[in-house]
Amino acid sequence: MFRQILIDPAQRDLLRIMWKTGANDKPVIYRLKTVTYGTSSAPFLAIRTLKQLAMDEASRFPLASKVALQDVYMDDVVSGAQTLDTARQLQCQLQNMLKTCGMKLHKWNSNSKELFNSSTDQEHSFQPTQNQP
Repeated sequence: MFRQILIDPAQRDLLRIMWKTGANDKPVIYRLKTVTYGTSSAPFLAIRTLKQLAMDEASRFPLASKVALQDVYMDDVVSGAQTLDTARQLQCQLQNMLKTCGMKLHKWNSNSKELFNSSTDQEHSFQPTQNQP
């Protein structure tokens, strides 16, 4: 998620790294163009970007927007729906909303066999859990 978020060019001077190939080599300074995992601002920037996307796309993706504003922890969406049809709409809207900014919904899980793994382009899948007695 982090590497998909571009930093405003005016702010790139604030995200610099120095790199030396060898002990006697002169360091090279790089200005980072994307949010980088491990920087102290990365979690905030990622969450803020997702929230801005949800606000910007609320009229086109109302279900996904509401979920992105309320049911997200870092880059995980933990939500649900009352009906299978609504869950399918939510899944589609989340995929399409994220796609508008170059992000992809990689994982999907459901306790509904009809919805489980219904995404055709997912990278990972999970095994549904068995109902506990």
